[in-house]
Amino acid sequence: MIFENKDYFVGITFKEELSIEPHIYSKTKDIAEKFYYREKINFLAGTINFGNDLGKSDLILRYKKNDVDCEIIFQFEVFPTKLNYKSDYEKIVSDIEKDYPYLVLDFLKKTYTSFKTGDHANTDLIWWQVFGGLYNNFIQSAKFILNKPHSRIIRETKFVKADKINKWTNFLEEEYSKYKDYPHKNYRSEYKTLTNNTSENRFFKHAVFQTFKRYKKVKTFIESKFNDKITENFKKELSSIEKQLKTIAVNPFFRTIGNFKGIKQESLVLQKATGYSTIYKSWIMLNSGLRFLEGIQKIELKNIAELYQIWCFLELKNILQQLLGKNNPDEVDLAEIQVNDFVFKIKKGAKSKVVFNKPNGEVIELYHEYSYGKSESQGVKSFTVNQRPDIVLKITKNDLKENYVLTYLYDAKYRLASDEKEGSPDLPTEDSINQMHRYRDAIYYVNKNEIKPEKEIVGAYVLFPGSGEIESIKKQDYYQAIEFVNIGAFPLKPNDSLNRSLLEEHLKTIIELDTESVLINISPHKLTKYEKHNPEVLIGIVNKGSQTQYFETEQNLIYHTGKIQPSIFKTEDSGYVKVKSDIKFFAPYFSGKGIKEYYEIVDFQILPRNEIFADTHFLAKRNDTSQRLVISLGKKYVIDKNKYFKCKITVYRYTTLKNIRSPKDGEIEVLKINS
Repeated sequence: MIFENKDYFVGITFKEELSIEPHIYSKTKDIAEKFYYREKINFLAGTINFGNDLGKSDLILRYKKNDVDCEIIFQFEVFPTKLNYKSDYEKIVSDIEKDYPYLVLDFLKKTYTSFKTGDHANTDLIWWQVFGGLYNNFIQSAKFILNKPHSRIIRETKFVKADKINKWTNFLEEEYSKYKDYPHKNYRSEYKTLTNNTSENRFFKHAVFQTFKRYKKVKTFIESKFNDKITENFKKELSSIEKQLKTIAVNPFFRTIGNFKGIKQESLVLQKATGYSTIYKSWIMLNSGLRFLEGIQKIELKNIAELYQIWCFLELKNILQQLLGKNNPDEVDLAEIQVNDFVFKIKKGAKSKVVFNKPNGEVIELYHEYSYGKSESQGVKSFTVNQRPDIVLKITKNDLKENYVLTYLYDAKYRLASDEKEGSPDLPTEDSINQMHRYRDAIYYVNKNEIKPEKEIVGAYVLFPGSGEIESIKKQDYYQAIEFVNIGAFPLKPNDSLNRSLLEEHLKTIIELDTESVLINISPHKLTKYEKHNPEVLIGIVNKGSQTQYFETEQNLIYHTGKIQPSIFKTEDSGYVKVKSDIKFFAPYFSGKGIKEYYEIVDFQILPRNEIFADTHFLAKRNDTSQRLVISLGKKYVIDKNKYFKCKITVYRYTTLKNIRSPKDGEIEVLKINS
């Protein structure tokens, strides 16, 4: 049995008189350069580690025996240690393939899997992987056809003079007797001839020319893109194939063959004739899609660590979709891109996301490999080095503040603590957990109204392919830490719905919790405490007429009380206003209508009534010297498209920010505050 991420020593001893120049052939230097031949003892040896590459693998031994090139292929399969190979691994591949066809594909891997033709679109990478398994048969069949091409007898009509007629018919004899005195007369003559310009040969020409053209394009790309990874032997093999295809393509035979314009009916020659049937089947395979983990052809896939990360992202998307009762996301900007039409990748960063909109206006966004750099993006940055968590979940809520974003991070790590320590239970690695702490300490929100930046990340979690009983998992430190510090881990693997339920409960909680409950659970620095997340709001009456006009038409607003001041404010002898509660906002109650907006409170002060407005202002009262509480108002917030909401009010009442942002049945709930 061969397993992932293990070192395996391979040693081969040769009989001196039978072999020379033995070596391990591989496309990649990563394998070929690990083996060395010790000529003195005729011993070829090396160590191979398949890393996270799963699937079948061929170790190809090449040597010469009596000047004849020989090859022996050792074939085996690489198994995972953290997953069930047949069920879990295949589900990861099929789940990704279902959402994003061909995202699982890769190139120059140590292992391969099986495939058969399917109905998806074809790409250069797919074409190359398929061509690698059939080019020998394609070239040999093409050579066979050129040596023994299919031909067909056809009838041709020519107009010739009498001495050029090969076969006389009764009609020609009668016509000649009639015009024999006209030596320059041309007679219509029909004859049979053998031709190679058949629909099958036109298809053969098309298949050869297009295959040669595409081969040159892909070969050029591989040599430029992967030159430092591929071996000299592989480069020679690439050039040898190109030379053979070119020799076939320039054969004079094709000069007599017309252009391919399709086949109007089924051809038994293409389906059954030697050479032609192989070219025809190869062409179909080269231009078809694939179905993975089936069939006998070979194709290379991304390593399991990459596949696991992509699968975890899709699992989070599917869980959110399920919890929100949606069939699909409301917005998807996650289309896979190709590097020069070759290797498939998912977009990364701010442009790679799925979005769900809730009926209450909240927005849930899931990002793939969102990057936090030194430059601000929506006010968020890293002050030191770039941070790129695998998955970012942003929940935009409107219950306390408009468009308040709560950010959660997830890293999918295909690693277990038992990888480093035999006999350990399925636990996330210490480094993976520590990375979550580093994320939270490195990513900040830059509030332009504050001197120092504020931490952006609410929680950070590892997703890992662990197993175990739920009750046992709930006792583990990595899980219990989530409740206390919002950093921890969730086991997540295919076909394990019980452990998946832990992540489902977590996601259900964070998308349903109100903002105040989330913020209350965030741990402050020692000997400090965070300000109240749901501050109080003063409600004051604004009379009809000039006072309402003032609020509707002027900027830089103030609100002044009557002679009776709110009990929550206390005036000291110095004139300083002390607030006996956490009031941060003011909401005007328009007489006869209700509340439609509220404002941030910038400042409080006590002024005589005649000093509040300039003498020329329409609200000025020059002769009134009574003391009034004057509240300077800042940013304005509209509750719900200028709708008015009622509340119980006398002169002043109090409520909370949450209450005023979330009216119920057209009414705002108020508080009773004792003086």
